[in-house]
Formats: sequence, structure tokens, C-alpha cells
Amino acid sequence: MGRVGYLYDSIKDQLRWNHLCVKQYVGLISTIGQIMALSDEDYSKEKVKAMKMSSSSLAEALITAFGDGK
Repeated sequence: MGRVGYLYDSIKDQLRWNHLCVKQYVGLISTIGQIMALSDEDYSKEKVKAMKMSSSSLAEALITAFGDGK
């Protein structure tokens, strides 16, 4: 098992131990980890990109990531 597999299994274990749905939260936790691992320079670049997004693009990205709640 490589680094990514180990991290994925660790995320799944933590979610299960905290009685959270793995399927629902593993993507979110993984994305947060990717953001936290960015260097300050890369984070600033990504933040500028996100700030330039139109509200409809941002809404579409959020719906894609988290669903529309229906």
C-alpha cells in the first residue's frame, strides 16, 4: 500500500471511529487535507482563483462537491 492508500485508510478509520458516514465525508476530509498541505504561495494562488469565480460557478462547484440537499 502506498502513501495515498495509507492516508485514505486512515481517513476511513477516523470517520468510522467517530460514527460518521465514510461515503459522505471521505471526499471532504481529503480535500481539506490537500488544501492544508499547500505551500503558502500555492494557497494564495488557489485563493485568488476561487475569489475570481462567478457566483454561479461557485454554486455549481459546491453542489457538485456536496450535493443539492434534495
